[in-house]
Amino acid sequence: MDRDVELATLTSLLDLDEFEVMESSRDRREKVRRLTLVPKAIVGLCPHCHGVTDERHVCHDRVIADLPMGGQRVELVVRLSQFHCPACDKFFTPHFAALAEGAHATERLLERLAELASHSDVATAARFFGIPEKTAEGWYYQYLERKRKGSAPHLQPVRSLGIDELSLKKDTGNSAAC
Repeated sequence: MDRDVELATLTSLLDLDEFEVMESSRDRREKVRRLTLVPKAIVGLCPHCHGVTDERHVCHDRVIADLPMGGQRVELVVRLSQFHCPACDKFFTPHFAALAEGAHATERLLERLAELASHSDVATAARFFGIPEKTAEGWYYQYLERKRKGSAPHLQPVRSLGIDELSLKKDTGNSAAC
């Protein structure tokens, strides 16, 4: 298979819209597939002043755990650029929705880890993904906390107190509303 076609196929299979696969390797002995990714965006949006910049300062690789593929553990080697914003003279690394904040894992891996842990326990989920138990435990609780903060329920104002449901349905006008 042509190398470009293989990388395009892996990019499609990986299904991370923000990234493109540049390299692929496999360690059959350790049952690990490593995919090197680069962001598709060539500019960064400054989180401080919201200006756009293409001025890259430095590039570093970050190893990220992802969902298994074909019975193999998947490690994503993500090439992240640090940008310099000339407008506010600050440095930043863009945030990507697919990468979990504060963990070396994808959001979808943490979501699946939490789902498995809810059916059994964190230790079993960690063994399933080949992650050290303490690491999985930390990621699990950080994920739950992020979800708790991010999904604040839409509260409605109180309209009535101490009124039974039938009175509200009948709407007899005898109920006092707050």
